[in-house]
Amino acid sequence: MKTYHFFPVFLMLVAGYVGMHYYAARWLARAFSLSPSAAVWLRFALLAAAFTSPFTMFLRRHYQGPALEPLYAAAYAWMGIILITGFVFFCSDIAAFALRRFGAAGALAQLPRITLASLFLILAWALYGGLRTPDLKEMTISIKDLPPALDGLKIAQISDMHVDSALKLRQFSRIVEKINASGPDLVLVTGDLIDPGIKCDNGMKDIAGKIKSRLGLYGALGNHEYYYGLEKAEDCYKAFGITLLKNSSLDLKDLRLIGLGDIHTEHLTEADVSGILKKAGDHKFTILMSHQPVFYKTIAAAGDYLVLSGHTHRGQIFPFSLFTRLFYPYFYGLYRINNSAFYVTSGCGTWGPPLRWLAPAEIPIITLRAGK
Repeated sequence: MKTYHFFPVFLMLVAGYVGMHYYAARWLARAFSLSPSAAVWLRFALLAAAFTSPFTMFLRRHYQGPALEPLYAAAYAWMGIILITGFVFFCSDIAAFALRRFGAAGALAQLPRITLASLFLILAWALYGGLRTPDLKEMTISIKDLPPALDGLKIAQISDMHVDSALKLRQFSRIVEKINASGPDLVLVTGDLIDPGIKCDNGMKDIAGKIKSRLGLYGALGNHEYYYGLEKAEDCYKAFGITLLKNSSLDLKDLRLIGLGDIHTEHLTEADVSGILKKAGDHKFTILMSHQPVFYKTIAAAGDYLVLSGHTHRGQIFPFSLFTRLFYPYFYGLYRINNSAFYVTSGCGTWGPPLRWLAPAEIPIITLRAGK
């Protein structure tokens, strides 16, 4: 059984996050020849900013309201801004080393200004990527021995929306409009729909109620539903008209749906997942909703499935995607193992910073076809 050591990873991420602030302050002081006292104040200001974002995450759990939304939005955005800033400054240092190495040191005087100009362009690009309504990603997946009645079945997947503010509500409303326009037969929610900061009755219920599909609306839990409060999240799903499957199954004529609880949050083992699948049976074509893209080989060994996942956000902000790949080998896209197909979406929203860079959001629209 594979064991995940999240606490050391958490400590590593915290150290890296704080370290980026120190690095950015040092880079700016060196690049623009700041006085020692100005460099100290800059370092202090950036380190204070480093702790503002996690404090805001704590505050948001207890206090919500329109007056606080700008503060929360700025603090969340800062997490993405400093990540991109650290990466751009690092690339600038590599460029400076190369210029010195190859005898072009005369160009170094302009490098800080070019670096800042590049940084502002990338940040604008990332902000646009995080706030825009994602495109539909239409694809066809061939399934061996697909029942004739399911040939052409169209599935819309909603994943990682992370609705936690009025801004995200408006974005979700536009996503629902796009899904309805595509005419899906089935809509599946693969977790992380809501986050602290929003209540079930803050317009979310009305928007979710507008989702149209011939076979209904079904969902499985993501890790953020547990952070939200499991019982509250389950009540929200019910209020939204989402039939929640938590380590359970449901039949829709020729189709069986299975929904897993969040594997890591519930500490489900490979044996647990195999037991859930065995209990559900495998005599019907089955779609499995599993928020986290893990235990795929175990699932494929248990039977033939179409598995829909999310969670990774495709990294959301480069270069964070490089580290996400290390922990999730099934990172993004369509995978085939034995006779099972697995699709990991980048998600249709953002968590934390309302930014996406080199990892666009999407709304998967999957059409099933019989084939090899």
